[in-house]
Amino acid sequence: MRLELAMSGLVCCLLAMSACGADSSGGTAGESLSVSPQNTTLLKGQNRISVALLDPQQNPIAASHVSVQVVNAAGTMVETRPMQNIGPEYNGIPVLVGIVDFPDVGQYEYVVHGTGAGGTQLQGHAYVTVRASGPEVSVGAAAPRVKQAILGDPGITIAMIDSGVPPDRWHDETVAQGIVQHRPMVLYFGDPAYCPSKTCGPTRQILQQLCTQYCSSLLFEHIETYYPAGPPGPAAKVNPAFDSFGLRTDPWIYFVNATGIVTDRFEGPVTLAELRDSAQGTLQGKVPAVALG
Repeated sequence: MRLELAMSGLVCCLLAMSACGADSSGGTAGESLSVSPQNTTLLKGQNRISVALLDPQQNPIAASHVSVQVVNAAGTMVETRPMQNIGPEYNGIPVLVGIVDFPDVGQYEYVVHGTGAGGTQLQGHAYVTVRASGPEVSVGAAAPRVKQAILGDPGITIAMIDSGVPPDRWHDETVAQGIVQHRPMVLYFGDPAYCPSKTCGPTRQILQQLCTQYCSSLLFEHIETYYPAGPPGPAAKVNPAFDSFGLRTDPWIYFVNATGIVTDRFEGPVTLAELRDSAQGTLQGKVPAVALG
């Protein structure tokens, strides 16, 4: 079992404020926010980012009008971007999402501002590292022709390949079959019942909403983090299909077009609107499916 999976996501940040792909502020003296970046991979250029906000006692905090200033290693402010609160879609987990453009690799600082209860002004910071590339399969690359375990394989039960209660219906085709059949796909990587960040379940619920509109035109597939499905632990074995995409945390969502090319990907919390845009772009043949901006 890999440390990244055992310690991934919001739980490690909410309970220990340890780095989830970055350095959280930990409640620096004089600051009213502890800021925990939720992305393990940030690349030069435009990125979808997410952060969790806590008070100095590590309790979830409600904030409005939240923005993030991005400051480079030289202390120069690169840009300021608004952040969207999607906590209500994630069972109250205090997470916000936005888009940031990193002009180069290196270390950056997030300086987060927001408004708390009674108009109190809130501020906190955190550090992140931007790289030229990451281990995960990138947008524009060919999707690995994974042959994950599915229903119908000898000896395979739904409990072995889906930890959700109830399980979903996305276990009838492999990634390899989808590519051979030239079917555009949505690939969900996560374990709804055991995900340390507690965001895999809400992410699947959002995907199920997407499915009501796009399951007739996109092949939805669910790949558990561990195989057989189960909680993280010393005996847990990372799913080979999960490994094939170079993933270290969960949840992830990948969009793949009819020619087997990755058109978009999401790490961690997402919105239904973002997924709709990616689905539409994928079906229209765009690579990337969505131009961030």
